[in-house]
Amino acid sequence: MKVPGKAPLWVAGATLAAGFGELFALSLLQPAPAHLPGLWDFASATWGDGLALPLMAGSLTYAVRALPPSRRDAVLAAVAGLAGGGLGVATQVSWLSADTPRLNWTLPQPHHFTAAGWYHAAFLVAVSAVLAALWTVALWRAALAVQLEKRAEGALATALAAGVSFVVFLALDAHRAVLP
Repeated sequence: MKVPGKAPLWVAGATLAAGFGELFALSLLQPAPAHLPGLWDFASATWGDGLALPLMAGSLTYAVRALPPSRRDAVLAAVAGLAGGGLGVATQVSWLSADTPRLNWTLPQPHHFTAAGWYHAAFLVAVSAVLAALWTVALWRAALAVQLEKRAEGALATALAAGVSFVVFLALDAHRAVLP
């Protein structure tokens, strides 16, 4: 088995810093108006960006580096990254173009992101592209592997648990949005 080195920790740390870390800093510089939900009102922004996404990104990086490479890795990563980034762009366009969106500290009125909103939009697109590429390459390499080593298997299981957790955080936020 190839030793993954420190790259998974760096990727997890960079995801934490670029996601939750930056949004936390922006929330201190420009706190949410009293009538709008802020950073701490969203499980997906706190627990999701602060724990689930870094854990998923680091685990996927570990799995990719631990599994044998294939000739198609670069093409698969590029196609998946473009698709993931495109879906990320589509979500941001839909939020920004909605006439009656759920307002919050990054989208305080329809069709208007704050600086934190624009930052979050860029982060969401980038992390969607990177995670799509990592998932695709990791699963492709795992499918081609003659035998999946325990550490790679554990990394994939951890990434899946983190991904499911993030979806649960999004669902909690969506459920809260429809409550009176």
